[in-house]
Amino acid sequence: MEGTLPLEFSVRYRLGEYLRIVRAHMLAKGVLNNLSGLRRAVSKAVFVVIGTVLFLFKSYRVGTCHFTIDAEAVSRRSKTGLLRLPWSEVVAVYQYEVGYLIFKDRGAMPIPFRVLSPNQREGLAALVAPHLHAT
Repeated sequence: MEGTLPLEFSVRYRLGEYLRIVRAHMLAKGVLNNLSGLRRAVSKAVFVVIGTVLFLFKSYRVGTCHFTIDAEAVSRRSKTGLLRLPWSEVVAVYQYEVGYLIFKDRGAMPIPFRVLSPNQREGLAALVAPHLHAT
């Protein structure tokens, strides 16, 4: 794997994948477990509206993200500047159908699988393995 590091890729997030990964995380964490029927349907609709507004705001503020990931850290360069997250400060990583969600002390960074080559996906899987939480 050392020969494939660092992993470098860029991503411009898409609304659909953002909503899918956040919804998957909410379901995995049981956010909607106590709701049924109409309350659950209304909650899902509200989530889509709020999630869309948040996505548009974040997308405008952050823009395209350029990632460099190696054995030491996850680094993301965007319109907001450089964020360097050492692996020792990663709180958790969750894997969902569309990608990874890497949590830091405040917030999370989604990494969609669509932007990774098969080799990059394999390399990233090895790097996140020690931090991976069951979903």
